[in-house]
Amino acid sequence: MMEEEYSRADVVGVYKVSAAGEDLYAVVLSCEGWEGTVLPIFIGQFEAVAIQSALEGVRMRRPMTHDLIANILDTVGVSVEKVTIDALVDNLFTATIVLKDGGGRRWHIDARPSDSIAIALRTGSPIYVADRLKEYGIPAEDLGS
Repeated sequence: MMEEEYSRADVVGVYKVSAAGEDLYAVVLSCEGWEGTVLPIFIGQFEAVAIQSALEGVRMRRPMTHDLIANILDTVGVSVEKVTIDALVDNLFTATIVLKDGGGRRWHIDARPSDSIAIALRTGSPIYVADRLKEYGIPAEDLGS
């Protein structure tokens, strides 16, 4: 069985999209080697705020949920090794948070991409996207339109 290929990704930003009178939000990822193609992942408003605040380095007076998770992991000596965006199943992206302790033990946690990205940003952990998801990407120049 061949191992699936993944590309390192950076968060381009969070975008508000209005469609049919409804406000939607997308986190947009830029992947190494995708030549001008970016991957939009539609997320909820609260997740959009969590990701945007992490991108801007905004610290709330009290820890928000993703901050709390990062604090718990740090306190118990577990790090986020990486986050992977793995598949699109029934029009929903899937993700995995890979945790690692000091002894090298790993855990693979099924998670929503929005939560995974918010946690990765708070812990300084790398984000990877399965290369087969490139077919769901859009041209980067279409972001502003």
